[in-house]
Amino acid sequence: MTRTKTTGTGPLSNARLEEYFLWVRDFPRMRTFYHETLGLPIRYENPHFAELPAGAGSIALHAERERHAAGTNSFMGFTVRDIDAVVEGLQQRGVDVAPIQDEQFGRITSFRDPEGNMIGLEEPPRRRR
Repeated sequence: MTRTKTTGTGPLSNARLEEYFLWVRDFPRMRTFYHETLGLPIRYENPHFAELPAGAGSIALHAERERHAAGTNSFMGFTVRDIDAVVEGLQQRGVDVAPIQDEQFGRITSFRDPEGNMIGLEEPPRRRR
């Protein structure tokens, strides 16, 4: 196998993968596996959610709301500096992106890959000077 280094120039070329969001059927079992078996610390948790730091990002386990099908149980979250520009770039490439929402923690939106997996974008709030 030949490895080639390429430079990306698309809408997410400067984004940082923040978290990998995984909906799970058996939340207590998966929490135990990721925390106790793999040894990942828990940054935050509640009865249906656990965020486990892993390197520069994190793995977020979430008890599924309804039974999922293949390709619909994961969520990758990217942090971006300018969500409007990223969304525009994605739309120019034919990606169907959900409307941007304003939340307390920033601005967010999402879209799906060709197999149905969700990819999220988050622009943190700008600091006031």
